[in-house]
This record gives sequence, structure tokens and C-alpha cells, in this order.
Amino acid sequence: MNQVAQEILLRAKKDVFSGNLGEHLTAFKGDGLDFREIRDYDHGDDIRKINWKATAKGAGVKTNVFNEERELNIVLAFMVSGSINFGSYKLKQEIVAEILALLSFSALKGHNRLQSQFFSDKSELFFEPSKSNSIIYNIVDNAINIDTLGKEVNYKNFCNFVNSVVRQKSLIFMIGDFYGDIDLSDIAHKNEIYAIIVRDRLEENPLLNGTFELIDPNSLESNKIHLNKSTAKEYQKLIQEHDNKTEEHFVEHQITFGKIYTNENIYLRLSEIIKG
Repeated sequence: MNQVAQEILLRAKKDVFSGNLGEHLTAFKGDGLDFREIRDYDHGDDIRKINWKATAKGAGVKTNVFNEERELNIVLAFMVSGSINFGSYKLKQEIVAEILALLSFSALKGHNRLQSQFFSDKSELFFEPSKSNSIIYNIVDNAINIDTLGKEVNYKNFCNFVNSVVRQKSLIFMIGDFYGDIDLSDIAHKNEIYAIIVRDRLEENPLLNGTFELIDPNSLESNKIHLNKSTAKEYQKLIQEHDNKTEEHFVEHQITFGKIYTNENIYLRLSEIIKG
């Protein structure tokens, strides 16, 4: 395991076990539980289980009672594309690895099942469901070392893959920069989806002037491009239009989403997104 991966793991473990990111995941406990009865609400009960319909009848606050707390099935998906190998502050790939580490430690801290998949237009790596800490080290080490260049995400193929391997309702975190044609409707209706968008501020606001030879990290094709204020504004407009369309899709399908930049505090920003 290289030094970058080791540093990410140590930092993520410290953040999770000294903070409360893991507790945020427990907000999803209750989905699919075995319902037992409705009874009067008692101080100390989980307010998320209040039955508002029964309460509205005027006989006091009522709460749902379940037979057991079932563990969550948490899926971490690294959306592998060439464009993730970029960063003016830190590489987006390093940020993805840190997010994977934070979510992994949080999942296992809550005694949940964790599985992970690295996906481009096909499955690059797949980690079977586990509750062992060893899965965290494998996920982070591979996230740092995987060669992303020349790869591009196919979201339709990803949905098909999820439907073929994830058999139960799951909490799915997708981490990537989310460029391209994004349609997650095939998995959003039966899973809880979080889209964690990792970006670098320079790619959204290219404050550059001059002629540059740029390599498309997905196709690896090279082109000379002249950048000035006018072309930068047009580029920003295209990015904004793409992101607006993507966000509309997320809202339509009740997908929680948030953006993390390479120069931000990853733990704090991720906590904000999960808490909503």
C-alpha cells in the first residue's frame, strides 16, 4: 500500500471515530423493518418513527414499533473515468479515495454490510459484501492505484450491473465527477441513492489564457485549444447547462446529491451532504 493510501486511511479513521459521520448513516435504519404495532410515543423514542397519520387523529403522538433493527446494505460505487485524473489542488482521484475511506469506516462502525464496485463502461473491480475492516484497505488502495485514463462511465451499463448483483434494497453511494449522459432511473426507484460529485474549481472556471495542447482523458485524443475570456465563458455555460440537467434528474428521482471540490475539507462537506 502506497503512502498516499496510508495517509488517507489514517485521516479518515480519525475523522469517523472522533466525529459522527457514522451516526448520520443510521438515519436510514428502519427501511424494510418488520412492523409490529403502533403505540403511544414515549420520550426517548426515535422521532423518525413517529406515525403522523395516526397522530393526526388526535389521540396523542403515536409511534411505529418494529421487531428489530436490520443492518443496512451499503454499496460504494467509484465511477471510473479518465477525467477523474485531474486536479489543481489535489487529484480528484485522491478525493474519491478519501470519500470511499470515510464512508467505509462509517458503514462498518455502524455494523452494516459493505460492498463496493469500481465501474467505467463495465465492472473494473467488485468487492463482495463484507463486515471486515480488510475491505476498507483494499478499496482505498485500489482507488488510489487504478488506472483511470482512457475510461468513461456508462451509466446505463452501471444500472444494469447494479440490478444484476444487488439483490436487496440498498444505500448506494456513487462517487465520481458525473459528466456525460446520466440516467439513474432504473435503480433509483428501489434503492436510496447518493450522488457525490467530485470536481476541481479550475475545470469549472478555467482562468487560463493562451494556446494549450489538451488531452481528452477519456478518449486520450490530443487537440490544440486557444483559451481566452470568451471561450472560458462559453465553456462555463456548457458545464452549467450539463449540471443543471443532471440536478433536475436527481431531484425528479429523489436522489440526494452534493458537490465536493478538491480544496475543501472532505469530511465536513461529506457530512453536510449526508445530513441533507
